[in-house]
Amino acid sequence: MPRPSAYHGIMPSYGNSSSTNHLLVRVQGMEPKALESLFARHQERLRRMIRLRLDRRLRDKFDSTKVLQLVFEQVSQRIGEYLGGQGLPFFLWLRQVAGQCVMTLQEKHLGDRAGGIPAEISLYRGALPEVNSVALAAQLLGQATSATHAATRADMQIRLQDALNSMDPLDREILTLCHFEDLKNAEAALVLKMDPAETSRRYIRAIKRLKEILSSIPGFAAGRRS
Repeated sequence: MPRPSAYHGIMPSYGNSSSTNHLLVRVQGMEPKALESLFARHQERLRRMIRLRLDRRLRDKFDSTKVLQLVFEQVSQRIGEYLGGQGLPFFLWLRQVAGQCVMTLQEKHLGDRAGGIPAEISLYRGALPEVNSVALAAQLLGQATSATHAATRADMQIRLQDALNSMDPLDREILTLCHFEDLKNAEAALVLKMDPAETSRRYIRAIKRLKEILSSIPGFAAGRRS
């Protein structure tokens, strides 16, 4: 993996844990492997975001591990931007870089088709990159326990997609950030540039709506892997 180039700046600490800040000090001091160690602490959260938001038409060519390698290359080149004072918690800056990498891949390999498929209604555009109901439905269903469940799963997925698309787009995006990406409420508020109290209120509403959706689909629990 490439080493970051030399840089100077004021290291931000807002929203970071003490261990993250300690590693940032080591990165700033150009210690070998420090950036790799720092990135490794956050890569599984990034992987979760990538799996949700990478267009499924690219997944045979770019799995999450390959995308993470591309993200690390960008982080290595751009870490000076963060240390120069981004004002974001380090993970949210990483997530921003990862989102830009996903967008670049989709634009490069899908071109005009990167905007999405009409049947897949995109979520709130304030988050980068977008996610759609197909990815969320697949995440909720998990994997079928046997091939005989394929038809049942397909029907459930369509029902889930339709129901998810009926949700308020902003509520759906907050649900994605907090429930599927496991961002803290304050992190989601920063991503969406919203008031934390409003974010929390909308998340509670979205969770309630999700429970209603799941309970309305016959056999949903049986179609999921335990």
